[in-house]
Amino acid sequence: MKRKNHWVLFAILLLALINLSPSNTSTPPHSDRTGEFEPAQPKALETEQEPKSLKVAVQMTESEFSRLQQMNSKISDELDIDVELTNFPYESDYTSVQNELRLGEAPDVLLLNNIWVRRFAAEGFLSPTESYYSGSLTGELLTASLAPGEWNGYMWSVPMDADTYVWVVDKHRIEDAGLSLPDNAKKWKQLILAYEEKQGIPYLFALDFSDPYAVLSLLWQLSGNDEDDKTGGAFLPEDTMEQAVLSIEGIRHLLLDLEGAELKELSSSLMEGKAMFALVRWSDVAALMDAGMDIVYPNLDDPTAGWMWIDGRSYVVSAQSANKDAAGQWIAAMTDQSAQRQWYEETGKLPVLKTIYYQSTRGGLPAWIPASFVNNSGLIPADIRFPEWLQKFAEIAAPFLANEKDASAFLMEWKSDL
Repeated sequence: MKRKNHWVLFAILLLALINLSPSNTSTPPHSDRTGEFEPAQPKALETEQEPKSLKVAVQMTESEFSRLQQMNSKISDELDIDVELTNFPYESDYTSVQNELRLGEAPDVLLLNNIWVRRFAAEGFLSPTESYYSGSLTGELLTASLAPGEWNGYMWSVPMDADTYVWVVDKHRIEDAGLSLPDNAKKWKQLILAYEEKQGIPYLFALDFSDPYAVLSLLWQLSGNDEDDKTGGAFLPEDTMEQAVLSIEGIRHLLLDLEGAELKELSSSLMEGKAMFALVRWSDVAALMDAGMDIVYPNLDDPTAGWMWIDGRSYVVSAQSANKDAAGQWIAAMTDQSAQRQWYEETGKLPVLKTIYYQSTRGGLPAWIPASFVNNSGLIPADIRFPEWLQKFAEIAAPFLANEKDASAFLMEWKSDL
């Protein structure tokens, strides 16, 4: 009996020892060396450092490109990004850029005229801004600058600048002639009738006949803005289109073809009495204004006032770019408020940030800009074929203005291209 008790006692001690020994399934003790028991991360999940270098292609005059290089030098140093800037010929179209995009040789960032953004986005060449730009776009920028970058429910561009067309006039000559500055279509017609009775000034309007933006602005100014046509559509309802064309046909002898070479002499040309009004880009005359010159711009809140074309450029990022984060940082810095002010001061191109227009000092912006300019939606249609349409329009408009084509032929060709 005693021996049996010994065996029972031995069994109990053995079970106790087994319970006190570490088990393969038990939780390992905590180590002071953090991560000692943490599994290694799979290499597929490791994030590689993105190279901070960019290739940027723009289309500018040499003067503008020189200023852009100076801005980029400062900003790229601050961001520690190596930026290679390329300026392709100012007079060329985007065919060469499209070919590079198709071949997969595109730069990371492109500066496009706004009319091309939807076309490039629809062809799959661009990345939506949400994939690289962290700033706010909606509501912060000029409506006319934002609208061209919207397509298929996404934003595809970050606006850089704006450049509207304006009337330039020698205000003293207008006063001496007993005429008043018009601000809507009805008053323009009254001015034309009054001008016919005046002598001494050979031309009423001066513009570049080959510039389709100037021609469209002239048509809008003489026809007024149809408040029921909010889309821009074919730019003018058919009846209004015919009315505007017939109005121009009656005054073609009062139109002066302002070639690009003469633009730098615009101020003296007006002062010498060659023409009463000149229809040109604001940036082309911003540095030429003097005490005797004035700017006439429509109040776009007035439905009887005609539109003016608002041009502009925007940054876009190639869908092929492997450096989207760096591209977004660079674009944000190149389009912030400080950069916009500097670009306006040096080039005359208007800023796209609404904040600058709302500030009490307005950042030195010209006084002729009405409040309606900030929220004007512009008239660029959604049709991605618009660049080709514009080219065709330019080809048929120039001979019409030069009195080499009658109104019926011009209207027939215009309508066929819409």
